[in-house]
Amino acid sequence: MDSNFTDISMIGEFGLIARLSQIVQPYRDTLIVKGIGDDAAVYIPADGKVQVVTTDALIEGVHFDLTYVSMRNLGWKSMAVNLSDLCSMLAIPRYALITIAIPRKISVEMIEDFYLGVKSASNEFNFAVIGGDTTTTFGNMAISVTMIGEAEKDFIPYRSGAKVGDYICVTGKPGLSYAGLKILIREKKKFLESEDKENFKPNFEPFLKAIEKHLKPIPRFDVVNKMINEKVKVNAMIDISDGLSSDLLHICRQSGVGAEIYETSLPIDDMVKKVAEEFGEDYLNYALYGGEDYELLFTVSESELKKLDALADDVKVIGRILDREQGIKLIKSDNSQRDLEAGGWDHFKIKSQSL
Repeated sequence: MDSNFTDISMIGEFGLIARLSQIVQPYRDTLIVKGIGDDAAVYIPADGKVQVVTTDALIEGVHFDLTYVSMRNLGWKSMAVNLSDLCSMLAIPRYALITIAIPRKISVEMIEDFYLGVKSASNEFNFAVIGGDTTTTFGNMAISVTMIGEAEKDFIPYRSGAKVGDYICVTGKPGLSYAGLKILIREKKKFLESEDKENFKPNFEPFLKAIEKHLKPIPRFDVVNKMINEKVKVNAMIDISDGLSSDLLHICRQSGVGAEIYETSLPIDDMVKKVAEEFGEDYLNYALYGGEDYELLFTVSESELKKLDALADDVKVIGRILDREQGIKLIKSDNSQRDLEAGGWDHFKIKSQSL
């Protein structure tokens, strides 16, 4: 067996836990009473804060493909998707618990690399890994992360808080992650069809911006921290994981409102247009239905919008919240209208972009 592939059975579960603990410790948080190493972790909640808890699962073959996702990037992304949920609640991350089901094809070195990605995220966003579980599986690799954050009780924006007259805002440039995924899937297909796999070189270089957006998304704590510091009252917020259109529908349905967004106001990266053109597709659909951008979609009143002037490079106004009876619409560049529908990622439907 390759010297760089250590079968986990050679060191056992407890040996693996010991090695992984060395990666994510020591803790910098004095509020942790007991972290990894006991039946449960113990910590002291910060005074005057409420706890915000989120969890996400990532399944090989559904959420990631080890053909083109490195273990280190997978460790980062496993944290990022949960951190993005905390962003949407204006919560600051504190602790994470990680459960991994590991198939025999995964080595000790690969799991260590995964945890180096986790550690990189914990250093970047200042949270501690305080526990979890490891187990084997006869199927694909599976990851479940629980993230605990803290926030001001009266400052949390729920999906149900949008009000008629609010401005609809978005961070970043939705659609870029999906563009990256399209390229990754295309190059994987070319590799599988290649007769000379040893010398195959994927055509990634022109599309690195989109590929990195998909493989290593950055939770928008840069925007969140500015909102907290400027005391911006956000009425409703959600992170864009299922696609801008679907996530706007979540806000509207839970708030009991309608909405209109304007095609001409959508911030669409030139890379999205380039990739869509290569595939003969409409770039607007990438922005509306792509998913996995992990940007923020939120609504604010006109008075609060003025506080966002300092975030002009990060935040764009793309529409308004309307009465429920007016529906949820996209205003096209020619001033025609169409109803916005749910699209993007749905775990229980077969999608053409499946891995």
